[in-house]
Parts: sequence; C-alpha cells; structure tokens
Amino acid sequence: MDPASLSNQIKERNGSPFPANIRVAVYAGMFIQDFDGATKTLFELIKSLRARNAEVAVWSFCRRPARLPGVPVHKVAAISLPFYPDYRFALPGSELFRRLRNFKPDIIHLTVPDAVGLAVSAFAKVRGIPLLMSYHTDFISYLEERNLWYLIHVWWPILRRYYNRADSLLVPSRDSGDKLAKHGIQKASIWGRGLPAGCFSPSFRSESLRRSWGAEGRKVILFSGRFAWFKGLRTFVRVYDLIKADKDLSPVFVLLGRGPQEEELRARMPDAVFPGYLTGEELSSVYASSDILLFPSPTETFGNVIQEAIASGLPAVVSDEGGCQEIVRGTGGGLVAEARNAISFYQACRRLLLDEELYRQTRETGLQNVAGRDWESVNQAILDEYARLLNGRPGS
Repeated sequence: MDPASLSNQIKERNGSPFPANIRVAVYAGMFIQDFDGATKTLFELIKSLRARNAEVAVWSFCRRPARLPGVPVHKVAAISLPFYPDYRFALPGSELFRRLRNFKPDIIHLTVPDAVGLAVSAFAKVRGIPLLMSYHTDFISYLEERNLWYLIHVWWPILRRYYNRADSLLVPSRDSGDKLAKHGIQKASIWGRGLPAGCFSPSFRSESLRRSWGAEGRKVILFSGRFAWFKGLRTFVRVYDLIKADKDLSPVFVLLGRGPQEEELRARMPDAVFPGYLTGEELSSVYASSDILLFPSPTETFGNVIQEAIASGLPAVVSDEGGCQEIVRGTGGGLVAEARNAISFYQACRRLLLDEELYRQTRETGLQNVAGRDWESVNQAILDEYARLLNGRPGS
C-alpha cells in the first residue's frame, strides 16, 4: 500500500486529520532498533508519524544509531553510566542547537531526562515550541537496586524540574504515573504499547525447536530480556534452584537475550538453554515454543515482553511492582508474585506447571484479552497529544 493511501485510511479511522507536514524533533537517547522496549516504541511512533507525512529528525547518544529512510539522525556527545553501561549520559553542545535551529521543529519530543533533555527543554521554552515528554525507563529503581541512595536524593529534584517543564507528559502505565506524582511531578497521560501485527502467536510453536532444547514431554520456563541484575535475575536464579529441588517438577529453562551477566548466569544454571539475542520469526518461535514466561523484574515501566508472551500463548508470572502487573491483571494472562520473593514466584510457577485447568484458563483468557493491541491503535494516544499541542488546545 502506498503512503498516501495509508495516510487517507488513517484519517478516516481517526475521524479528524492529523496536522499536515509538521516537523517533529525527537531526542531518543538510545536509538537501536529492537534494543529494548523503549526503542521499539520510538520506532513504531516514527512509523506512525511518517504515515501522516510528518517530517522527523532524531538526536541520539548511540555510537552507531540506527538509520531510517527519510529520517536524519544526529549524534550527540555522551559518557557511559557506571551503574547502567548500556546507556550513556549525553552532553549538550553548540552543534546540537545549531541543528535544532536549522530543522525548525513544530514540536519537540524528549524521552531521556539527562543534560541534553534539560537543555533542549529550555530551548523549547525560550522559542515557544510545544514540548512533549515521554517517560520510558525507571532509572531510580536501578539506583535503588544498587543501593545508590545518595544519588536517589539528588535525582528526584532533577526529575521533578525536568518533567514539570513539559506541556504534556506521557507514561506507559498507571504505576509509572502514580510513582512520578508521589514526587511532585505533573499528572501524566497513558501512552501504552502495542504488538506488531502477526509477529506473536501460538502458531509459531515448533516441536523441532523444543526437541533441540530437550523439552520433549517437559514444560519450558522462559526469560526474555537483558541479562542484567535489575531485571530481577537474582530472583530468577533462586526460583531455578527451588524448582530444581522439587521432585514433582522438571521444566527446561530457556533464557533469551544478552547482557553483562550472561557468563555468570550460564555458570549458575548449567543446564539452562541460552539461544542468544533473536529477532523476527526466530524470536516468535522461541516464545510460542515455551510454556511459561517467568519475568521477576520490579523495575519495568511497562513490559513489552509480557504482551509478547501472552500473545504467544504463554501465561506470565510477574512482579507486583512495576508496570508488568497491569498487563497481567488487565488481560488475566498470568499470575502476580511478590517482588524479590523467590518463594512467591516459585509457588506461582508451580501452580501453573501442575494445575492443567488453571494453566488452560489463564492461557485462553490472556490470548482473548491481548488481541487488538496493535501499534496504530495504541499510538493514537500520543498522536492526539501532538495534535492538541500543535492546535493550542488546553489539556483535559
């Protein structure tokens, strides 16, 4: 389908046209396709904007940011964060503002609360450019996980000043909005997350893949995400030990992804399967060929992997802290355990492994309720905010 036809269909479905030929400047921070949930979200947003003939320019601190046709990507200087090596702390410079002035944005969208975000927010205010911010990563929780309490006390005032500059703030879950509000940050709207059409389904299940894992006649417990301790992997390892000691259970553990703790995880779980970092149909097949997603992270603002798993036919066991619980409770597609409590997660997994009726009901309920969460529908929330800011309408 050509872009013009797609644009016309979008206008008809939404009932009102999106502002024509707008110029959107996005400070994305990390900009590598499928790197994590935040980057997946931004790529889907840019796709929606481009379908509406918007001109988009991206600023990123990546050494090798992704490139999209028709979307210029500008690099900004940055230094690595010692408590989160995957991300970098970007630094504003004259080149950043020169490119912004030359681009002449109609709206600025910020996604990272760092020095560049603060500087660009000031630039937007001085020039009267509508400013939208979206909250993606719970850096405070990462600091808490590492007991860096002295940084937490410094960081909240910075976040409060930063996010309260926004003309509109969007968060991925009620949990995120409530957490920010408790620290004096303005009321936020929810911009959820979608699923790519046709990518996650039980139809991708592969018995040959299961045989390669040694899972014939056995259940498979899956983890999918970064191999980093803040993803709840210490709890995951303890659950692994508890299940291995349970004579009634013999599941295969599969850990999908990559990250700094991979070597230690392989040593702690010698009979677990590590397929690596996968995308596309290989990723879909690993999900659908598993039986339970065990994802004990307490730091997620949303949890894209939870939706992906439920859409693939896997009940998910998640933490009662963070955004994942909202997906599970909203779809009925899993069980919620007490954060950081390995016994609670073990008991939830045990119920699903041994109670066939509970497993069937949870799986079917999740599949039914996760249907229809496509990106085009989900992105309408943020596109409506773009339109409201550009048209100068007051917030609700």
